[in-house]
Order: sequence, then C-alpha cells, then structure tokens
Amino acid sequence: MENISQKTIDQYLDGIQVSESQKEKIILAITHIVYQHNQKVVKAEEERDEARRAQFLRSIEEYDQIISQEIEKILKGEEPHLYDL
Repeated sequence: MENISQKTIDQYLDGIQVSESQKEKIILAITHIVYQHNQKVVKAEEERDEARRAQFLRSIEEYDQIISQEIEKILKGEEPHLYDL
C-alpha cells in the first residue's frame, strides 16, 4: 500500500525562498488545489477497490504537479491561475 498523506501549504513551500508578496500569491493560487488534493487523499484512504484507489492516486499526483507548476509560475514572475472559490 502506497504511503499517501494530506499536505499543508507550508509543506509545499518548505525549502523554497519566497518573499512575503510571492508567498501571498502562492497561497491564493494553491489553497483550493491543496484542498482538492487532500480530499482525494481522504477518498483514497477510504477506498477498498484497488482500481478506484489507483485512480485517486493518479489524481493526487496530478494535483501535486499542478501545485508545483503554479508555484513555479509565481517564482518566475508570471501570473498564476487564481481559482474562484
């Protein structure tokens, strides 16, 4: 069984040097995505069917990639995609 866990925004920012302004932009850009990631983790942990669990695990990996891409955009000075909550 693969070890998956919910993550905080701070965990995504660990080891990254960001200004306060960049941090604010990152938080706005990834809060909703981190929430979705954590919801998929909860569903994967509860899922008994291995095929469905594998789908959740793929979704979790995709959310991790999207979060990394959004952080990279901000660090490069590009405008992030802000999600309407």
